[in-house]
Amino acid sequence: MMYAWATPEYILDQMSMEQVMMYYEKGLKAVELQAKVFWSILGQAMSNNQQAEPAIIDSDKPDLEKFSKIYGNMIKRG
Repeated sequence: MMYAWATPEYILDQMSMEQVMMYYEKGLKAVELQAKVFWSILGQAMSNNQQAEPAIIDSDKPDLEKFSKIYGNMIKRG
């Protein structure tokens, strides 16, 4: 459970299936990121290497080309 309010009863009663799946996927990604940071820091401590950078890969970057294809010029700026 990622948040105190997210009890199984609340999730099943108040969220749509899409929201439940998004919550689940984001939770898995958060746990994976936490594990990567933990193991990176542990590896750095075990090797006594102060120069090592955490091996965090941000794969959640927006796809601007796909966004433009879907929404086109519907979003007005300024």
